[in-house]
Amino acid sequence: MSVAHRLSAAALEPKDIPFYDLEDFRQLVAASPDVLAEHPCVVRGFTGQWAASRHWTSFDRLNEAFGSFPVTAGAPQFITHKHSKMCQVKTDFGTYLSYVQNPERLEELFEGKWSKGDANVLRELDLPLYCGNLRLVRHSREQILSEITPLVPGGMECLNGDIPYYYQSGNHVWLYVSLAGALTPLHQDNNAVIAYLAQMQGHKEAILYSPEDKQHFWNRELGYMDPLCPNDDEFPTWREAQPWTASLHPGELLIWGPNWAHHVVTLSNSITVSFDIVNRLNLAAYTRSADWRSELGLIARKNAALFRCRMPYPHIHDALNNASETELGREVMICVLRSALETPLDERSREVKSEMLRTLEESA
Repeated sequence: MSVAHRLSAAALEPKDIPFYDLEDFRQLVAASPDVLAEHPCVVRGFTGQWAASRHWTSFDRLNEAFGSFPVTAGAPQFITHKHSKMCQVKTDFGTYLSYVQNPERLEELFEGKWSKGDANVLRELDLPLYCGNLRLVRHSREQILSEITPLVPGGMECLNGDIPYYYQSGNHVWLYVSLAGALTPLHQDNNAVIAYLAQMQGHKEAILYSPEDKQHFWNRELGYMDPLCPNDDEFPTWREAQPWTASLHPGELLIWGPNWAHHVVTLSNSITVSFDIVNRLNLAAYTRSADWRSELGLIARKNAALFRCRMPYPHIHDALNNASETELGREVMICVLRSALETPLDERSREVKSEMLRTLEESA
């Protein structure tokens, strides 16, 4: 049964997310650079350009490259409603890949590794475990990015490499290997990023909502609704939220603008790459976000001696001792941006850093 059919009780008829081939999407973005603020898009033929489409579709290669990386796997991937239940294990990616290949080995593979629930609770939830936090990139010059180059569809601007600490202060490159039935519940991404899901194997279905409809799908006390089973008492106006839906197949990329909420179900065993983007559409919103500031503040506090040495300024030292992590992250970034702007930079990098600095100074 399709997502659109399961949403048939909605007062607003679900809208199909439009599909474009690579050239049509390039022309669309050239004519309307802010189109992703208006609606999500599916771009056909994108992942076939990647080396990853050959290298990351082999479980043996994935295990060799990333098997030792620590991960968590949850059912669902995470929770976004106060009363939702979940199971979770702490493991390594190689063990998780063994589970995806042989889910009947669940108890054997994850004995002693449950951080939430257990195998019996997992069966009650009737969901597979889903690893969603494999961290691949910590710097814009990492070789692994060449596996997914081009990073964005033709015509799109990507400013990630011009933003200091972008890949250190958040996970922005995700590799999802999932069993049929894996669930990512409705949520909005941190940092007001533009984001995509690029499908290399398998089939997913997605439901998205504009941030303009947030009052209808989000409750401050409870979190996000389940779009396939909305609760009238908790979300009395949910029928006023306009759903956008799409099915995603190998080679296709689903991309959405900042703060669009999305709910994704894996329909067949799947390998997907997700990537977060900042460009001129969302640079100011990214800069105002508290999420990266908190992460950067945590990095600075964990490496306080190094930051004191590199930033010999009394207000930074005071922030390291007394400020919240969010406030510390802001002060560190302001310092980094001011220093960078005193050095030779190309025109685009100077514009990006100048705009970030203005935004941060105005938000004092």
